[in-house]
Formats: sequence, C-alpha cells, structure tokens
Amino acid sequence: MKRVFITLVAFLAVSTSVMAAGHVDSVRYLTTKAWKNWFISADATANWWQGSMRTPEGFTKSYTAVEWGEPTFGFNANVGKWINHKVGVRLGYSNTKINSYINGRHIGLDHIQYLYGDDPQPVETVGANSIYRTSMRYHKLQADFMFSPIDFFEGYYNENRVWTPVLYVGAGGAYTSADFFAIKSMIDNYKAKNDENVEAKGNNFELAMGCGLLNNFRLGTHWDINLDLGWTFQRWTIDSWTYEFEGAFDGKSIRPKRFDNMYTAALGLTYYFSREYDLPNNCCDEMDIMRRKLDSLMNLPAPDPIHDTVVNFVNMQTEDIISYPFSIFFNRDSYQLMSRRDLINLREIAEVAKANNFKIRLRGSADSATATPAYNQTLSENRCRKIMSELMEMGIPESQIILQPVGGVKELDPTEFDRRVLVELVKEAKQ
Repeated sequence: MKRVFITLVAFLAVSTSVMAAGHVDSVRYLTTKAWKNWFISADATANWWQGSMRTPEGFTKSYTAVEWGEPTFGFNANVGKWINHKVGVRLGYSNTKINSYINGRHIGLDHIQYLYGDDPQPVETVGANSIYRTSMRYHKLQADFMFSPIDFFEGYYNENRVWTPVLYVGAGGAYTSADFFAIKSMIDNYKAKNDENVEAKGNNFELAMGCGLLNNFRLGTHWDINLDLGWTFQRWTIDSWTYEFEGAFDGKSIRPKRFDNMYTAALGLTYYFSREYDLPNNCCDEMDIMRRKLDSLMNLPAPDPIHDTVVNFVNMQTEDIISYPFSIFFNRDSYQLMSRRDLINLREIAEVAKANNFKIRLRGSADSATATPAYNQTLSENRCRKIMSELMEMGIPESQIILQPVGGVKELDPTEFDRRVLVELVKEAKQ
C-alpha cells in the first residue's frame, strides 16, 4: 500500500509541475475566504467488491472476481470546500453492504458466524477446506484532495460551464461489521470485554486509499448533479476472519500482502453554500496587495460619497481626445472594481462629458498571458460594460458611451496592468 501511495503522490506532483510550466500565470490562483465555497453532497451508490482471496488448490473456480451481476447499494455523504476554483478538499463517509468469499480451514467452524451477522453459506468444499459466501456492512471515512483540470488549463472559473470533471485522490479508514451503524458494533465489543452476557461482534479495520473522477453537472448557482466514479483499496484482511488462511508453515497462518478493491458509481446532488471566486478582496495582484497594505497603514477607507477632484483636463492630446486618459484596473478573471476610488476620476469625466456633450470611450482589455483569446474578448467586453453601468448611474446616457473591447493584449509591464479599462473623453467616435 505504501508503494502505491508514493506512486500516486509522485504522479500528481509531476503532473502539476508539467502543467505549471506551461501556464505560469494561470496558476497564480486566488484563495477564497475560510467561510466561502463550502458544499455538502449526498449520493446513492452502486458498489462492486473484489476480494483478494487466493483459491486453494483443487477448487473448481476463482472466487475473487468482481460480482458485476450482483451490485450492492449504499450511500455517500460529503462535506467540503473549494480552496479556489482549481483545487478543493472534502471529507466523505460511505456505507454499503458487500458480498465476499472467505476460505475456512475446517468444515463447520463457527468463527465466521461470530465475525459477521449474516449466516454464511458454503459454496464449495474440498477436503478439509470450504469456501463460504458471506456479507457484511462496509464503512469508509476518507479525505479527498480534488483537482479541476479544465479550470487549471483555462486559468479562470467559468460560471456558465455545465460539465466540470474533477479528479481526486484520498486516504482514510475502512471498517467492516455486522451492523448498519459502525458505532453500534464498536460499543457492543467494548461492552463484551466486561460483560459476558453481551455477545461480541466481529469487526475489522484497515487503512484505505482511493481515487476517482467526479463529474459535476451544474443546475444553478447552488446546485449540481454529480456522478462520482471511484476506486478504493485496502488490505485483504478487512473482509476476512481470524482463521482464514492460505496455507500453514510451522503451525502459523500465512497472510500474503494483497488488496481488496471496491468499485463505486455514485449519483446524487451537491449543494454549494456559495460559489465566489472573483471577489475584489481575494486578489493576488501585486498592485492590489500594495494598495490594501497602504490602506491599512493609513486607515483610509474608500470615499463614499465621491467628492474629490483629481483630474486636470488639457486640450493637447489628439484631434479627438481632449483629456489625458486614465485606467481603471481589475483583478485577474474579474470585471469587478478593485477599488471604489477609481470612480472619483470617472465621476469627474462624467461631469465634463455632460457639460460639453462629449462622448466617453471605454477601451477594455485583458492580459493575453491568461486564458483563451475568446474568453479574454468576453472579459474585456464585460469590463467595459461594468464601467458603462457606473457611468449611466452618474447620468451619462448609453448613446454617449463608446465601447471598445480589444481582448487580450501585451502592452504594459507587468502584465497585470493590461487588465484594465482605459477611459478617454472624446469629441466623437472614431470611424
């Protein structure tokens, strides 16, 4: 198990390093606040158990194959959080019934009944050995690390995406017992140690590890349908019992290192308490970090209402531009304002435009290093429309505003400065 775990971790690390090399800017993702982007989910599951018992010599067939014709059904419940739109964590509990075959050393040995509540039935007997078919209740508590490949490569969160595949790896503990509630078996066994009138119940615990593919199908702001395809493995003794053996050597049982496998298909619903990834206060841009640090040092809240005059107009740019342009900057993958202070200049522009019947041109852009050209074009348009909505609230009619979204560009250094809307006061629109 240790070797498999190391292999999985190494594969994940190498994959992340390779992808990061091709998308340096996009992996500078935003982390959300501790109380944001939590979710819960509940699923109905179909499960197929594959035991690892090695059929003794002389028996007619193997009893370790997955019973595809006889799935067992159960449920999953999860609670988790997306740290950002690319990676998340969750903790899940699974409960299902499993069917398994075990090898008994002696015919009629009653230890199987002691371990599991259902009466096992011998399916084949050869000499002193019998193969029993039995069932038990399987419980699993597992923590998963989740990773969204689409969001990683695209470098942004698309709230309109319908299908989002998520890869995950996890580790935890698995427990088998005769009871639906694992805690009942644990309590009964504890009581049985001190009270001979209480019957002990068999139970086995093993470390478990797994991986899978979670398919999220978006229904709305808070709801997803999820289809989870998973695989879990643990040491073979979890569905065994004390006297199961593979042969004897000097009177001792031989227990080879093998694994039992659980294959699961789960279908259910996920409820998101919030899905917010582009909030201004979550920005990782260097300029915004510096601004917020300065605000905290100087204790300068954003002025509201806006009244300071900070723009000096001149008539010396071009034949159509009649003021020095200024830029309103945005967070990566966002069209929300970084600071309400930017509206100080915008209001002064609006007042001059209304007084002189000038037009205001909004040239929106995104940095070309992040996301696809199509997405950057849409993002730059949304940034223009965000500033247009602010201008219209200041009394500028839509007919007096010129939108000029240009998509992804590489004009300024650092590239974060390309995430902006350039505001220009003009006499008329260019043809």
